[in-house]
Amino acid sequence: MINLTIVSGTLIWEPVTLRTISSIAVWFLWIKTFYWMRLFEGTAYFITLIRYTIWDIKVFFFIVILIMCAFANFFFIINGNSPENEKFKDTDTYKEWRASKEPKDEDYHYVNGYTGNAVSNSMIAMWLLGLGEFDLDDSYSEGPNVMLCWFMFMLASFLVLTVFMNMLIAIMGETFSNVTAQYEESGLSEQLNMIQDSVWLLNLNDEFKNDKYIV
Repeated sequence: MINLTIVSGTLIWEPVTLRTISSIAVWFLWIKTFYWMRLFEGTAYFITLIRYTIWDIKVFFFIVILIMCAFANFFFIINGNSPENEKFKDTDTYKEWRASKEPKDEDYHYVNGYTGNAVSNSMIAMWLLGLGEFDLDDSYSEGPNVMLCWFMFMLASFLVLTVFMNMLIAIMGETFSNVTAQYEESGLSEQLNMIQDSVWLLNLNDEFKNDKYIV
């Protein structure tokens, strides 16, 4: 939400809005430096490597997003059975389960709260799991679906961390080998792309009107 204030007929940006826009603008400014890094032979190679790596993992990344959505959807739904869910507390299942447990001051959950939104919480939890960042405090410790949640957690960690992340490393390793094999060509290619980006600044008919051949 953009906050504006009118002072003496002048439109003033609120500090919060100004900092938000400034932070995004500065980020794009730094990203722009990657474009100019193509001027130099040493850095041009790495720009090519980054570009080809992103291109080669596009299909793989789509598959990873699908598997993460699958597990996130599971935890989003099952979190409705967690003791912290107010609607779940009104059910007979919760009352029977609570009666068999020792009373505790703190309710437990299957998905940690990150943003206050259940959908985004589930997606963030799966993304952190894929990075190996486990925050299991008060998670999977109580509730009627503890064993099921632990099973799905271990399955997700095995598939995402072990299988998919090793596949990603293999794809990136192959891309690195292919680009390294054409080190000099990769650098020249990026420099030629920069020339092509700026060719509109010149009138080629005037520049080469007296030249019969161009080598």
